[in-house]
Amino acid sequence: MKLSKYIFLFFLTFILFSSCNNNEPAPLIDADIQAEREDQIIQQYLTENNLTAQKTDLGIYYIVLEEGEGATTPNEGAFVVVNYVGKVLYGRQFDSSYETNKPLTFVIGSGSVVVGFEEAVKQMKLNEKTRFFIPSRYAYGASGITSGGREIIPPFATLIFEIKLESL
Repeated sequence: MKLSKYIFLFFLTFILFSSCNNNEPAPLIDADIQAEREDQIIQQYLTENNLTAQKTDLGIYYIVLEEGEGATTPNEGAFVVVNYVGKVLYGRQFDSSYETNKPLTFVIGSGSVVVGFEEAVKQMKLNEKTRFFIPSRYAYGASGITSGGREIIPPFATLIFEIKLESL
């Protein structure tokens, strides 16, 4: 009788654990559909907030807040210094160089910042201040950002960066 109890428990445990195994892959999200969806979300945000923005070839929207000086924009390999505020569209601020009193310095093309941020800075003139609306595919994409188990930037989040190019 004891042996039959152990056999029963073994099979019960086996069934419970084997039912937890999910070998189905997570559903894939079509990149073109996601891009279209995010573009519509940005346009809706701009309309709701009565904002007029221009759009780059990559699909990054922007509004120049303060005109820059000259015609020079940063090229590949340029060392730049920027101040910025980063927010999630329809959400909260997640980062600011103003709060830390430390401008961000990086080299264009080094991969040290997300693609959308770098592409934004590459079109700016010295002392220009611009608000950029960056789709998730040029930011943190499907993964988002977490820190200590807390979500900082959700997956597929469109980001708003207000950037001032201080030096190039």
